[in-house]
Amino acid sequence: MGCLESTDCLILGIDCSTRYTAVGCAKGDLMVGEMSFDIGRYQSALLPNLVENLLSFGGFTLTDVDAVAVTIGPGYFTGVRVGLSYALALAFALEVPIVPIISLNALAYELVYARNAVVIPVIWARGHEYYASILESNGEGFIELKSPGVYDEKTILSFANNYVKESRQVFVAGDDINRFQMKPEGVHLFSRGVRGGNVAKLGFRLRKEAKSPLEIRALYIREPYK
Repeated sequence: MGCLESTDCLILGIDCSTRYTAVGCAKGDLMVGEMSFDIGRYQSALLPNLVENLLSFGGFTLTDVDAVAVTIGPGYFTGVRVGLSYALALAFALEVPIVPIISLNALAYELVYARNAVVIPVIWARGHEYYASILESNGEGFIELKSPGVYDEKTILSFANNYVKESRQVFVAGDDINRFQMKPEGVHLFSRGVRGGNVAKLGFRLRKEAKSPLEIRALYIREPYK
C-alpha cells in the first residue's frame, strides 16, 4: 500500500448503491473523470465496460489503478452486492487495496464545503422508509451526528426541523427525496445521486483506511426483504 502515500495516486471510485451506477477516478484529490447511468438490471454486465471506458477516456488502464474505493452500503441491496463484488474481484486481480466508503457519506460529499451545515443524506430502503444519517460539515469534512439507520419520512423531517429551530442550515440530500410526500419549510432539499468522482476523492481522503479485499464487508443495516 506504499503507493497510497503519494498524493498522485490513482483512485477508482465505484457506486451501485442507488438507482444510478456511478464510476469515477481521481488523481490524488483531483477528479479526472466520472460517469453515471441508470442501467437497472444490466449493472453486473455493464459495470466492467463502464470502468474501462472511464479509464480509457482519462488516458489510463486498469493497471494504473492504485486502489479501488467502493460504497459498501447502506443502499439498494442488489446494487450494493454488484458493486462490491466487482470491486473485490478487481482489487484481487490488480493486487491493490480497497477503500470502503459508506454510501450515505458519498451522497453527502457534494455538500462537504457548506460550512457548519447539517446534511441528512437519504437512500430509499423500501415502502416509506429510508436509510439516513446526520452529518455536520466543517468545510473540510463531516462529523457524524447520527450513524446510519432506517427511518420513515416523518422522522427524517423531524430531525431536520429540530436543526432548523436551532437556526442551522439544513440539507436533506439524495435523488430519492423525490419520493417524499411532505415539503418542509426551512429545509433545503438537494436532489442529487452519488457521484463516482466523489467516491474516488473520498477514497483518496480516506486512503489510510484502505484494507485488503478479504477484510471488506457490506453494510446492509438490516437483512434484505425483512
